[in-house]
Amino acid sequence: MEKVLFAADELTGLIWAAALMRPSKSVMDMEVSSVKKKFKDKRFAAGCSRDVIRRGAEMLGWELNELFEKTILAMRSCEDSVKDQMSEMGY
Repeated sequence: MEKVLFAADELTGLIWAAALMRPSKSVMDMEVSSVKKKFKDKRFAAGCSRDVIRRGAEMLGWELNELFEKTILAMRSCEDSVKDQMSEMGY
């Protein structure tokens, strides 16, 4: 679990930032290719460490694409709850 949290913590920030730029403002229609494109752009979500994300994938023995896909799917499963929490906090 510790490895998964390490790997996904930074990545969820990058994915959420990318989702907010989409017309849908959602991860429901997010594709791995979109995350890869944003991941390569070091200026996008610059506070999200690409090195931490890479190390996390390595710790799990996964390729980046696999980590991206699994994280997107996990975020889809709880997006409504996250949006509700964010709106309660005024975001």
